Amino acid sequence: MAGAPTRERILDAAERTFAERGGADGASMRDLAAAAGVRLSQLSYYFGSKEALYRAVFARRADALALARGTALAEAMAASAPDIGAVVEAFIGPSVRQRFAEGVQGAAFAMMTAREAVDPRESARGVLAEHFDPTATEFLAAFAKLYPRASRGAMVDAYLFMVGALVMTMAAGDRAARLDDERCALSAAGLAELLLQRLTSFCAAGIDRLLGE
Repeated sequence: MAGAPTRERILDAAERTFAERGGADGASMRDLAAAAGVRLSQLSYYFGSKEALYRAVFARRADALALARGTALAEAMAASAPDIGAVVEAFIGPSVRQRFAEGVQGAAFAMMTAREAVDPRESARGVLAEHFDPTATEFLAAFAKLYPRASRGAMVDAYLFMVGALVMTMAAGDRAARLDDERCALSAAGLAELLLQRLTSFCAAGIDRLLGE
């Protein structure tokens, strides 16, 4: 990390610090500069303000995540007989892979996302609206094609239930391991595959039940 470009080093440190300290309001500019090992003036030079830095941290991974989901969704819907399992995997898969492939930083971003999702000021900040709502619209359109008789409200609920299950699973930390010590023997890749399979099956079944009524 010490040899990384300054801007990336700041983003990595901020990602971890925001995750550890409770989100956007959990750390001062001085805290963030100290975590990155840079002067406060460098932090201001690259990002200007704490809010701008917070948004930049989200943009770095959220934009890549949105692209991966959009590509996977297009492939799922291009199948001769698209099904809800493939659509759900298109949403969940990129997030699970990002979480486990990117180690400590992936875990930090998952926690940041979870904290932002439940923050009462989320709507005013607009981070989720900017980076995640366009993807939500794409998946809601896919739901509508698969379940043309379902109401818009039911589809929105189905989408948010899926998001909730995913976000909490990705941000769960060590709790799952405390409750199931067998997973401690799995590699990161093995755990990612296990969670992807189980979470996809769980969400797809629930969405099918809700929207297929």
